[in-house]
Amino acid sequence: MRAMPIRMVLALVALLAATAHARAEAIATARSLFEGAWQRAECNQGIDQALNNARYHELGGGYALGLVLCWLGPRSEDLILFLVAPRTGGRPQLLRFDLWIDNRFQPADKLPMASYDADARRITSFQSYGSGICGQVGEWTWTGKEFRMTGYWDKPDCNDGREFDRGDRFRIFPPRR
Repeated sequence: MRAMPIRMVLALVALLAATAHARAEAIATARSLFEGAWQRAECNQGIDQALNNARYHELGGGYALGLVLCWLGPRSEDLILFLVAPRTGGRPQLLRFDLWIDNRFQPADKLPMASYDADARRITSFQSYGSGICGQVGEWTWTGKEFRMTGYWDKPDCNDGREFDRGDRFRIFPPRR
C-alpha cells in the first residue's frame, strides 16, 4: 500500500522536473531570439526585466503584437516589437520597420515612441528633433498577417519656422502625386 503513493510522488516529481526544464528551455530560446536585436539597438534596459514586462495586444486570428521597452531616456523611449503568430507555434518573431535614415528607408530593430491603436489597428512611431517642430512620424497598419507601412512624414529642418504636421508637404510615403 505504501509503495503506491511513493511511486505516484516520484512520477509527479519527474513530470514537474520535465515541465520546468521545458519552460526554462522556452524562455532561454525567446531570450536568445532577442539578444541580437538588443545589442544592435543598443538598449539601455535589462533584457530579462524588459521581456518580463512586455505589453501585448491581440490582433485577431491568433496573432498578438508584443512591445518590449529597449531604451528609456528623459523624454523618449524606444521599443522592440514582435509578433506571435499561429505559424510560429507561439514563438515570437521579431519585427523590423523601415525608418527614414540618411534620406532613405532602412530597416531598424527598434521604434522610437511607438504606440499601438487597437481601433485603427495601427502602429505609430514619432521621433522629435530638438524642440518638436521637426521630426518624423511613421505609421504601419495591420493587414491581418503583417504590418505594412501606410504613411511616413519627415521634417528635418528645425529652423524654417513651419510647424511639423502630417500634411502632404512633409509626406515621403506614399510618394506625393
